[in-house]
Amino acid sequence: MLALVVPVAVAVEISRDEFVERAEPICKTNTEANKRIFKGVRQEVSAGELKKASTHFSRAATAFEKTIRQLTRLPRPVADEAKIEKWIGYLEAEQRYIARIGKALAREDKGKAQMLSVRLRRNSNLANNTVLAFGFDYCRIDPSRFS
Repeated sequence: MLALVVPVAVAVEISRDEFVERAEPICKTNTEANKRIFKGVRQEVSAGELKKASTHFSRAATAFEKTIRQLTRLPRPVADEAKIEKWIGYLEAEQRYIARIGKALAREDKGKAQMLSVRLRRNSNLANNTVLAFGFDYCRIDPSRFS
């Protein structure tokens, strides 16, 4: 069995502001990619082109997985280690929801995709609330940016 080892950043003596400075460019890249990836997806779903729309979600899930790996590797402020770990957990759940929405759309199961979308939005709120004090812009999950 092949094990995938993902390096996890350890808490170090950096400030919250330094963490935000390092994280924001990573999130900005993902946000800009998602704007391109999700372009036209609402129209496809409205038109009933669910299989076509599913590819947007699959691509976004893959891009977000890469972003999470990059964020995981960042050094973290000692005082915020637990908060950041919890936030990363929400981001990982977010990525799984995006992938599951894509799979539901590929099966043309619009009801399941809508239910997962509601869960995705709830998870986004939890993630944002966890790091509200960080003052993120691009690392704040805002689904309206992609429509």
